[in-house]
Order: sequence, then C-alpha cells, then structure tokens
Amino acid sequence: MTVAGTLARWAAETAITESTVALTRARQGIWDTIGCMVAGAGDTGAARVRATVAPWGTGPATVIGARRKAPAPWAALANGMAAHVLDYDDNYHPASTHASAVLVPALLALGEEIGASGACFLDAYVIGSEVQAAVAQGVNRIHYDSGWHGTSTVGTIGTAAACARLLGLDAEAMTNAISLGASMASGTKVQFGSMAKPYHAGMAAQNAVLAAGLAANGVTGRGDALEGRLGFRALYAGPRSPGWKSVLPGLGNPLYIEKYGLAPKLYPCCGSAHRTLDGLLELRRRHGFGAADVAAVETLVGFTNNRNLMYPDPRNEMEARFSMHYCVAVALLFGRLSLADFTPRAVGRPRVRRLLPLTSMRGRPQKDENNDPAKRKPVLVKVRLKDGQVLRTRVQYARGTVFRPFDDGDLEGKFRDCVEGFLAPGAIAATERALARLGSLKSVRGLTRHLVFQAGADRGERFEGRPRRPA
Repeated sequence: MTVAGTLARWAAETAITESTVALTRARQGIWDTIGCMVAGAGDTGAARVRATVAPWGTGPATVIGARRKAPAPWAALANGMAAHVLDYDDNYHPASTHASAVLVPALLALGEEIGASGACFLDAYVIGSEVQAAVAQGVNRIHYDSGWHGTSTVGTIGTAAACARLLGLDAEAMTNAISLGASMASGTKVQFGSMAKPYHAGMAAQNAVLAAGLAANGVTGRGDALEGRLGFRALYAGPRSPGWKSVLPGLGNPLYIEKYGLAPKLYPCCGSAHRTLDGLLELRRRHGFGAADVAAVETLVGFTNNRNLMYPDPRNEMEARFSMHYCVAVALLFGRLSLADFTPRAVGRPRVRRLLPLTSMRGRPQKDENNDPAKRKPVLVKVRLKDGQVLRTRVQYARGTVFRPFDDGDLEGKFRDCVEGFLAPGAIAATERALARLGSLKSVRGLTRHLVFQAGADRGERFEGRPRRPA
C-alpha cells in the first residue's frame, strides 16, 4: 500500500467522528475563518482576485465580498485569498500550515455546489486537517525550513482529501485526488510580505477543489506520488526528512486536531511574532512601563520564526505583518495590535518608526527545531528599561494554542471585530446562529446566504477609527 493509498483508505472509509473535542475545534476554526474572510474581503489584493475571476462565469458558490456567485474553484480561490490576506487566520502547528484558510474556502464552495450538510462539512474539515498533518509529519521540518509555504503545498494535498471526502469518493478515487493534489502543490516563502502570500491559500483551496473534481471524473495519478523516487518527499524535502513509516500506523488515533488543536490568532500578524508579543505585553502589564521607558527589547525565537520575520524596516502593511520590529513597537505604544495598525498610514507613523531600532531578534539554530509542537523551545524576551532595570520572561506556548486556549469570549469578540461594519447586524446574528448549530444545518447554504455583501477595496483604511480592543 502506498502512502497516498493508506491515507486515502483512512480518509474514505473511516467513520464520521463523534469526538466532541474534534468537532468543537473544527466548528471554532470555521467560525474564526469566516470572520477573517469577511474582514479580508475588502483588502485590495482580495478585490483584485475577485476581479480576476469575475469574467470566468457564474456558478453556485458564494464569493465573500461580492453579490455575484461563481463556479466552486473560483469562489474557493477568492475566499482563500480573503481568509489569509490579513494574516489573522489560525495556525495549525502539527502541519505548519494555515489549515483553515484552505479547508474552509474549499469546502464551503464545494459544499454549496453539491448542497452538502453542515455535518458533512465538519466531517470533511476533520478529515482534511488529519491528512494535512500526516503529510506534513513526513516531510517537515526540512520541507518548511527549506522555504516551502506549507499552507500551499501540504494544504493543497490535505484539502484535496477533504474535498474528496465531501464528494463521497471511494479509496481509489481518493488516492487519485491526493496524488493530483501533490502535483498541484506549490508556493514559496519568498512571497511573505506580498499579495502572493495570501494568494497561496486561495490557490491551494482552488487546486484542492479541482483535484477532487478531477478524481471524481476518473482522472488518475501515480499512487506513489508522495514517496516515489521523483515524488513529493524526494523533491520537496529529500531523504533526511522523516518519511511516513511512523506516521501512518497511528493515523486518527488520536486525531491531530484532538492532540494539538488549532491556534487562532490574537494579533493580526505572522504567528512567528506571537509568543514574543505575549511575553512583552505580559511584562508591560506586570511592571507598568511604557514605550518611553524602554531602552531595548531583545528576543530569541525559533529558527523558522527568525526567517519568517524578514522585514526589520517595513515599508508597507504587508511587510509590517512580517516584522518583529514593527509589531514590538506597536505593542510598546498601545499594549495591543489591532487591524488598524496594518495600513500604509499606520506603518508610516513617526512615533512607531522611532521605536524600530529598539528591537533586536536572534534565531535559535536549526537543529533546535522540533516537529512536535508540544516540544518546541520557548521564546525568550528581555526588556532593558532606561532606569537600568532588566526584565525577562520566557514563553513556551502562544495564547490561542491548545496549551493556552482562548475562551468563548475571545473568539466571539474577535469575530465581531472582524465582521462589524461589513455585515448588517441582522446578518451577523444570523451567521452566529448558523455557526452555533452548524452540525445540524441541512445545507451549508443556510450559512453562506448570510455572508453576501459588497466589499470595497483598500489597504486596511476600513479599520481606522475603530476602538482598540483590550488584549
């Protein structure tokens, strides 16, 4: 049995999960991602993707931020871009992906096309998250640390399995969907800080819908597309990567989403900065200092975190999301990062830019990285105050992870922050009701019909003037 065949047999034949933990986390991930999609739809990049797909025909799937529907692959593309463009969507650490930004747009679009129930949507999400993690465990950390963007490589493959599950494909067709997904996997981290980075999530969602649809209609691929001599592992990670020998026997027992959960974001920026921000803000609350009191901030982060945060002197809002220096400066000044902090005007604020040189960041050696999210080394934060005090802390896990989870108030507050001003009040309430009972919806159309609005196109200015939510 090939790796794709083993994954496919599990994904096609495993019973619908009754795990309350898995289903609750899936529903929360969907809820969070829909909020991010609504907030992101008005971004210039998202609007340009919608404009690109608009001439390609109408179809059954809702495009967030437009009143005209589209064929499922193009809706998945547009909505994936919107989900990821603000970098506010969740992380999924066992896969090193933004799992939900690919799974949710793909499954929503395909689900609308076929009239899938909410229960089937949740089930396919759980299956896709498991396959994403399993594929990633065979090639990471080498794959991710080499510069591949796992969201658009691993995300495509795992979400192809999710879409195949939603279509009810058997193991043979599921194998082909996974194989085709491997051929479509692409996207490099050189694009971080540009519109192409969130486009990766949309591309992966679109490709996953296509891979499953092609497989459903008899298009075949090699069964050994993942482990074969010229396959995914060989070309995207190489022989020093772990492979799947130890991964496949434990597939689904427990589910990765049960063991590690998702990591919804408290701050709208790259997750590589979040543990440092958590530590810095905790020191700020505990000791009562402000930006004017600080002489320097030093942080030691993971090897990959250091590489992802590649803009010490960001020139626009896209680069600022991948700048530790910018995020620390905003946190020192305001005690929180908000959506309004990522606009051209916000990035150019003189009082923020004066603080950029205060921050220094070092990365741990690559050998210190660990494929198990529970065993990664902590981030170290040191703040030197102008009066000579030196304050230190270490942060093992970011807020929002399964180790330091959000409560319902955190998730509800973030969702409202994302959708208010874009959806009408009645639509917000109806969306929340539909999400709360997602597992009992006869069709996902009972959710998406509340998400129809016409978005504008700006670079974050739509968030300016909003009150800053407390951390």
